Parts: sequence; C-alpha cells; structure tokens
Amino acid sequence: MAEHSLQNSSFSQGKVILSGEHSVVHGQLAILASIGMGIEADISDGELSESYKRDVYLQHILQIFCEFSGLEREQLRFTLAIKADLPQKSGMGSSAVFACAVLSELAKFYQTSLDREQLYQLVLEAENFVHGHSSGADPAIVVYGGLIAFVKGKITQLTSSILASTNFFLIDSGAASESTGEMIAQVAQLQDHQALILQIGSLTHDMLNDLQNNSFKPSLLSKNQLLLEKLGVVGARAQDMIRQLRAWGADCKITGAGGVKTGSGYILAYHPDTQALINKLQTKNWSYFSTQLGLRKESL
Repeated sequence: MAEHSLQNSSFSQGKVILSGEHSVVHGQLAILASIGMGIEADISDGELSESYKRDVYLQHILQIFCEFSGLEREQLRFTLAIKADLPQKSGMGSSAVFACAVLSELAKFYQTSLDREQLYQLVLEAENFVHGHSSGADPAIVVYGGLIAFVKGKITQLTSSILASTNFFLIDSGAASESTGEMIAQVAQLQDHQALILQIGSLTHDMLNDLQNNSFKPSLLSKNQLLLEKLGVVGARAQDMIRQLRAWGADCKITGAGGVKTGSGYILAYHPDTQALINKLQTKNWSYFSTQLGLRKESL
C-alpha cells in the first residue's frame, strides 16, 4: 500500500476565454485567463461515498491516475471532499478544473511526483473523455494559470497586468443544455464556418498584440460576440441580455462553447463605470459577480 500524505487540500481555478471560442478547435489562437472561483479537493483516509463510486467522470480520472502512478485501482482507498463555487455548464471550465484539483490532490496524497506538463497531459486526457476531443485550451489555463495564449498545444504565458487591475463582470445567461462537443459539431456543420473561424483568429491576434503592449480594447469583446452569433452558438436569451448590456454601454461576449436551446453560460462584460453597471444589473435581478482576470491562485 502506498504511503499517504497529510498535506493541505488542492485548489484549481476556473477560467474565461477572452477570445478564441470554437476557433481554437480549428487550430486558431485563443487567449484565456484565470478567475478567482474554482474547485477545492481534499482527500483523507476512508472510503468513497456511494455517489462518487457511481460518478463515471471521477472513476475515469482515478483510472488515469492509476495508469500514470503505477498504483492498482484497489490501492486507492480514500474519502473525497469537494468544495466548489464554480458553476457547471457555465463556460468556465468546470470539468477541467475538477480533474485538475482531484489529480493534484491524488498526487499529494499518494506522494506521486507530478509536474505541470504531466498534470496538463492528464487533465487533457480527462477532458477528452468529457468532450470527445479537447482543443487542450481549458486544461492549459487550468493547469498553468494566469493569462495565456494557446494555439495547437503551445502555451505562452503572458505577463500583461492590465486585466488583473480591471473590473470585469460575469453574468449568468443560464446553463447550456448542449455539451461542448455538441456545440463544436454544430459549428462544423455550418456552411461558412471556416471564414468566421479565421475572422475570430485574426481578432484574437489583435487582442494578443494589445496585451503584449499591456493594453486592452474592450470593443474586441463585442466584435468577437458578433462572430459567435454568426456561428450560431448564442441562444436567444443571451443575445437579448447582450443587447441590453450594450445599450447600457458595456462590451461583452459569451465565454464558452455557448448553447442555444436554453442558456449560453456566462457572459463576460466590461463597463467603464463599474457602479453604474451594478445598478443596472440589480434592476434586472440578473445573477452576476465581478472579478479580475489573470490572477494566479497563489495571488488570491
């Protein structure tokens, strides 16, 4: 039996995609940033609850860990506690965050050496189980944190601090009924999706150039949103909310794969007058929170 560690729990942060939804799947650049919310996993001696024993995703993560560590599945005897303030089906990477937190905690508990690149590959394998074929972008930002540019598996850490000192809002348009994989497949069936994908890629490069000069143009969020609407991944409720947000002077976009049947996940919004937007949001009783972007967990 492997020796057990008594170290503290493992916390993994959620994320937003600033630019590059869907286009990243087709090999285009994406820019992603960490947010303060996330998932904390704590492992101690004991037995898994019956609900966790039936959790197909968790069981797959445990199998991944066994294959990496060389442990037998029967050797994994523990109890798992999860604390989370990260909504699911929100576009904030909950499946990758869960995998990252659990795998990190397993490695500590069973005293298994696990560097960031190895953790990235394991979380990517877990994401492939959920989405069919992950672009790798969500695992990259969840594992490496901060602010990154991602393209075709290459991760570049960005040093711009402007987003970390700017107030953003994440506004709930409702959980998506469709999976990320379903939305990706829907885009692939769109006749002119390639032209739109290239336009999103070009816009993302513009944003990257700005960030490398420690500047940020909120208008690029709105331009990205219009392209996502043309891709057909934004539902009616989210579109209505975004039109209202624009009327109030905000720049905004969805920040995940989207959804059309019900909600489209969370909307990322910027307004030059934070309090003014708060006042407007409260009149609508919309669920929201404010955040900075690109802060790593050790800074929280």
